[in-house]
Amino acid sequence: MDIKKMKMIKMKLFFYASFLACLLAGCREGQNFRMAESITVQDGNVYYYIKGLKMPFNVLFLSDTHFTIEDERGEEYYTYTRRMGGSAVEPENYGKGNGRDMAFRASLDKAKKADSELVILGGDIINFPSLASVEYIKSILDKSGLNWVYIAGNHDWHYEGEQGDTFSQRDKWIHSNLKALYQKHNPMFHSQIIHNINFVMIDNSAFEITQEQLAFFREQVGRGLPIILSMHIPVYLPGHNIDYGCGHPDWNRDNDIYYEIERREPWPEKGFTETTYQFRDMVLNSPEVIGIYAGHTHEEAIDFFNDKLQYVTAANYSNKDILIHFIPAD
Repeated sequence: MDIKKMKMIKMKLFFYASFLACLLAGCREGQNFRMAESITVQDGNVYYYIKGLKMPFNVLFLSDTHFTIEDERGEEYYTYTRRMGGSAVEPENYGKGNGRDMAFRASLDKAKKADSELVILGGDIINFPSLASVEYIKSILDKSGLNWVYIAGNHDWHYEGEQGDTFSQRDKWIHSNLKALYQKHNPMFHSQIIHNINFVMIDNSAFEITQEQLAFFREQVGRGLPIILSMHIPVYLPGHNIDYGCGHPDWNRDNDIYYEIERREPWPEKGFTETTYQFRDMVLNSPEVIGIYAGHTHEEAIDFFNDKLQYVTAANYSNKDILIHFIPAD
């Protein structure tokens, strides 16, 4: 073997050994800089200061409007909708909403006044998959002229007492009554890049993450752009209760206190799959993720960790939303 070939082999061995050592040490390209220089939260506004951003822009996030309006098409589902729908599902009130569209309209007006480039609907916008409710919300969104994206919450697709497990119910309704809200996007995951910020939407409304969703999120991290991740259910963080259920170690049948009230199957006896835990770890440890936005709890909570923010918004029906500002740091 000549000297030139020996040198090439040594160089390759050195490269592979260095790469393996980096993996074992947990190092990773990009960890020596921040995707966001700083993050500030004030009065329902979040400010990201980002180097290299060419122009400032705004995005609005809202969750948990819990709107209901019904008509004759909902009559066959009446026994499934009485608790969540209240008087709006009574036949004498067909065509009369429960009033929560006023808060929804106010949030969209706020987004327009702020020239928001995207509105993210973070789930539980309606109380169950009523066609009348979907059409009403869709008409408001269409008239707004805003760029918007929707991911489901656990109530959007759930008729309480309907037969079937969680995943089959979600699959049934996101591909039928809720279909118009997805605007031909994949209901389970979606991404929009605006000014080099990657807005990633993941449906975790069944609490768990699928392997397909994990693979999609891994691809988004691999793009190397700052990520704003939107989901309905917050990622578990120590110090929070089980409503922060995505990856919560105590999420299991023994701790499910709502399944009888909501007339659904209880959570799995053994809790989450390994896939969900892998997803949570990737979210918390990827420097690309600069923000996680969620709802579900109906109560505001703000947590900072690993140079990122998780902001859980209070319910939109209480006139709450989050206006997110992206500002050049140069």
